Amino acid sequence: MNERPNKAEWDFFVTALLEEARTVIWETGATVAPRDLVNQVLDELQDLAPRGDGHSERSEEQVWIQVREILLKAAYLTRPYCIRCGACCTKGSPTLLKEDLKLFTSDILHPIHVITIKEGETVYCNRTGQAAPAEQEMIKVRERTGGTTCIFYEKTGNNCSIYVSRPAQCRHQECWNPIRFNENPPSFLNRKHLLEATGSLWEIIRRHEDRCSQAELARTIARLAATRGNTVEEVLDILRFDHHVRQFVAEKFSLDPETMDFFFGRTLRESINIYGLNLGVQPDGSFLLTQLISQKEDK
Repeated sequence: MNERPNKAEWDFFVTALLEEARTVIWETGATVAPRDLVNQVLDELQDLAPRGDGHSERSEEQVWIQVREILLKAAYLTRPYCIRCGACCTKGSPTLLKEDLKLFTSDILHPIHVITIKEGETVYCNRTGQAAPAEQEMIKVRERTGGTTCIFYEKTGNNCSIYVSRPAQCRHQECWNPIRFNENPPSFLNRKHLLEATGSLWEIIRRHEDRCSQAELARTIARLAATRGNTVEEVLDILRFDHHVRQFVAEKFSLDPETMDFFFGRTLRESINIYGLNLGVQPDGSFLLTQLISQKEDK
């Protein structure tokens, strides 16, 4: 059985706990007093306190991460309902589910409001807190430039401009019970659900995916490294195709160029950055591919 911490260490721990509790209460909008919040989870917290022998299997940083998680869970449980604080809206926009198809048919959402996350694209997962390749294609509401705030969130008044018709993820998510939304695997909406019936446009998108998928890009970049740059034309070809097909579709179907991130996903020009490459488009239309200090130009 673990030895109980000495009084001085425990008193200091409690003082620090109360400060952490105040921070958590402020962040969650809970109405409980700091000491009452700590008392609710005292048994759990006491197990994390420093021991008299000075031995601990966890670092101080790990202990306080666990302390915060315990306090957050307890704070959210004191108000199991949405107070429309905007915390969820500013930490990231929703990923759409199949049931959100009706938001497009009812004219709530349009292509300008969303982007496509392609299979294999590196994305940040709120559930795990880590970046990893997307396991399948997803459609996500856009976020404001330079941040993670959903485009529909209006800071003045902490208001969602489509709250009544908000996406399923927003309706089902409960910040006070984060496990609930992850109980069942989500059924994500994808471009095929929305665009297969468009005929020629869908055929162009399908052909673009065959040639410009994340897997094909990775293969081309790997070959570039293996040949020490001798296959740079292969890389430039795939980048050119991605670049020009977006221009063609926008003009042919009279679409806003901003919607191309929905129809084709983010540009490969953005994707190659994770491989240490950069693509520049010159005034004459030629492409300049840079890898570290070596440059090869499409002329």
